[in-house]
Amino acid sequence: MSMINHERISSGIEGLDVLMNGGIIKNTINSIVGSSGTGKTTFALAYLYQGLLEGDHTLYLSFEETPSKLIGEAESLGINIRNMTNDAEDLIHLVESEKIVEFMTNILPALAQKLKHRNVKHTRIILDPLTPILWEFPSEKEQRKVLTKIYHHLSSLGTVLQTVEEPNAFGQTDIGAKETRVPIYLSDSVIHIQNLGLGGKYSRTCKIIKSRKTPHHEGIYPLNFVNGPGLVIDTSSVQGAIIDPVVNDIRYQELMKRVKELSKDKDPKKRVIAQIAKNLLGERERDGSQNIEFVEVLTNKQVLQEVKK
Repeated sequence: MSMINHERISSGIEGLDVLMNGGIIKNTINSIVGSSGTGKTTFALAYLYQGLLEGDHTLYLSFEETPSKLIGEAESLGINIRNMTNDAEDLIHLVESEKIVEFMTNILPALAQKLKHRNVKHTRIILDPLTPILWEFPSEKEQRKVLTKIYHHLSSLGTVLQTVEEPNAFGQTDIGAKETRVPIYLSDSVIHIQNLGLGGKYSRTCKIIKSRKTPHHEGIYPLNFVNGPGLVIDTSSVQGAIIDPVVNDIRYQELMKRVKELSKDKDPKKRVIAQIAKNLLGERERDGSQNIEFVEVLTNKQVLQEVKK
């Protein structure tokens, strides 16, 4: 039986796209579940940054932290969101606790409809964390009713990444606790991250618990905080996986954005350079890193100034 070829987007987490058979399926609900300090918000920030690189519309809803604090956290890991926009803090919206119910039941559905009427093609939506929303609707019946409605609106608008706090989970492998049961059940994919505190390669781990509509790699994989990408999943143990180092390289995404801008320039010489650079980036059967070096030279500001002269 052949699998349907779903359209996907890159998660922004190095290694995760490999485990998820090419990336996150568009217009789905995706949960990052873990206890405090495991890296859930870093996942969310990397997902946001990837959206900016790809030119997606983004909607980051924080239910705990201020925009400035989250931007600072991203910068401490080398995720330079400020470099992508003049108004970085406007990308993140803090929803205060006393307004959560009204926001989730009235404002957010209305916002989704407004964005659809504006013909926004795709939005990366982040709910970080979902847990305060669950506290406002303590019964599982209420949670399911509210979340089903919200997910219907949001998945028609774009692709959702939500973080879910796992209670008392140090060293725990069962994520079926009452506090996480409903969002896990309603999600299309669930990624479980843990800090086992054991030291060594498997101190921090990642496991895909669930992934509808697509096959995925099973097993537990090492997870590390790394300056630049933010988080990296070690997929070296995956046998037969096709890992394209060019596509998963953040430099590649940044260069593609620069090339796209050049291709729209009024100067025909720059448009020619953009086409050459695009061809180089597309020739992945050659040495990917060498192609990237060529494109960095071609799109260098000093080189472009010489071309203009």
